[in-house]
Order: sequence, then C-alpha cells, then structure tokens
Amino acid sequence: MPVEIDEHGTSILSSKDLCLINELPEIINLGVDSLKIEGRLKTEYYIASIVNVYRNAIDEYIENPSEYNTEKYMKEIEKIKTRGLTTFYFNSRENKDIQEYEGKQYNANYEFGGKVVKYEEEKSIIEIRNKLSVGDELELLIPKKLEPFKFKIENLWDIETSKPIETVNPGKQGQEVKIKLPIKAEENWILRRKKN
Repeated sequence: MPVEIDEHGTSILSSKDLCLINELPEIINLGVDSLKIEGRLKTEYYIASIVNVYRNAIDEYIENPSEYNTEKYMKEIEKIKTRGLTTFYFNSRENKDIQEYEGKQYNANYEFGGKVVKYEEEKSIIEIRNKLSVGDELELLIPKKLEPFKFKIENLWDIETSKPIETVNPGKQGQEVKIKLPIKAEENWILRRKKN
C-alpha cells in the first residue's frame, strides 16, 4: 500500500476505524476461529466496549443465524466510536472510504465517565475519567450484556471527606469519587457518560 502525502497530510496515518459487524456472519461462515480487535492507543473504555459488542454479536449469530440483526450492534458502536468507520478492503479493493481527512477523534454524544474501583451498596468508589456532575446520565456497561444499565447521578461524595459535592473534575491520574450505583457492579466495570 503506497503512502502518499497531499493537502490532507499523510493519509495512511489518519485511517478510519475498521468495522465489520455487518460482515460478521460471512467471517464466521468462512471458518475463522479467532478475531483480533485493534486497540493500540485506545482507552480501556473503548476496548471493553467494542469487545463486548463483538462477543455478543458472535454469540447471537452462532445461536440463531437467521435472526442475526446488526442494527442493535451498530447502535452501540455509534456510542463507542471516536472517528469514522470503514470496512477497508474487506468487500472491495476499490474502497476509497478509508481515511479520516479531518483528523478528528471524538464522539459528540458519549465519553468515558469512569470505572468501578470498589462496589458498596450506598457509596461505590469510581475512578473518574471525565467531569461528572449530579444529574448526568450514565450507562453502566455489563460484561456479556449488550444493553448497558442507564441511570442518572443522584449524589456524589468527596472521596476523602464523604461530603456531598455537585461536580468532580479529573485533576490527577487515578482521581476517585463516591457514587451510589443502582445495581451491584464488579471492579473495573465501565461507566459511560452521555454528553449534554
């Protein structure tokens, strides 16, 4: 594959993310035993989320191929992606829709909120990754389940004083806050925040 420089820069370094959820039945039917999800320079939030989507899709297709529907999986991928999606050359060597010329890497609707450090019934400890405020809509990602558990933050407590606070901003690596989770969660479960 030639690497070319034009007014958009060196295009091979700004590729879209590979998405083959629609092609998954074909891949499985080819006899592929293992899939590798690209994750270099991706957050643990991205890796956990995208692997969960593909795990659920694979299991559903194998269990009932005639009912396989990619729409619900694409809906979840849209919440996770940080740039455009492409099939690269899976369907055609002529595919030109593989570059992200704008160089943007973001998701306008969702972001990594944090992860569970320790579950406690009243005040769980969360390591935050972005600003969290009372009233924010969160989604708790549950391994092996496609649909996240949605809820709003009703209370936040300072990690050191346990006093109520309205907002917490990440100011240092590993910063934590206390929050009441609506269901029992395990260590390292991911929280996704819906942006306003």
